[in-house]
Amino acid sequence: MKSRACWFLIVLASVCLMGVDATGSSPKVPPELIGTWDYTSMTALKNGKPFGTVHFQPGQWTVRFNLDATWAMKPPSSANPGGLNGSYEVNGDDLDMKLSSGKPYYKYRFTIERDGEVLVLTTKESTISANKE
Repeated sequence: MKSRACWFLIVLASVCLMGVDATGSSPKVPPELIGTWDYTSMTALKNGKPFGTVHFQPGQWTVRFNLDATWAMKPPSSANPGGLNGSYEVNGDDLDMKLSSGKPYYKYRFTIERDGEVLVLTTKESTISANKE
């Protein structure tokens, strides 16, 4: 009876360890996303169609995506003079950004265009375009 309990614990421990990443690597992050992006424009969408565009000056609104799946943003608003930051997760073409408090920030569909120089973030309400710094 004791040997069955011992084997059960060994099997249970093995199954649990299979779910752990033994390399200790960070979450999979697309290398082309890593870096600082300078927002150039944001287009409001109404029923999926462009409704108006705001253009930004260089350096007015930036976001940096780090290899460790964290991000930091300098928004154009003086409401957050220290900026925003948090973590992100990428699943295919979906980018899920969360604030450092753990609260959701935005979920985007993203593409990287023009040989890795342009990031396009899209939601139902808007499309943001940014150039790589």
